[in-house]
Amino acid sequence: MGEMKYLLVLALSLVSSVSAADWHQGELEYVGVGYDGETITFSQVGVSRNNCTCYPAWPTRNCLDRSRDTFEQEYAFLLSAKARGISVSVNVDETTCKVIGMYEK
Repeated sequence: MGEMKYLLVLALSLVSSVSAADWHQGELEYVGVGYDGETITFSQVGVSRNNCTCYPAWPTRNCLDRSRDTFEQEYAFLLSAKARGISVSVNVDETTCKVIGMYEK
């Protein structure tokens, strides 16, 4: 019985440590580089937030994750979408606001 209880607690802790992610759709309002010269941030029309931790200087903006293999392609995608004024769908970690995935709508 004690072993089952331990496994249940372990399983629950793994589930609770996974961040929630959600999709947000809209045209890009802003795409820019942070003051550090490395962080790429952006915001979408109609998507309001103020709790992002990926770049604390701008808590209202999402960030690209530099550790992703597709970072450069995602940055190019954002610039292209902004220039063309198209709507994009972005999946972000709701805790940090780092991008998990995106596509053109």
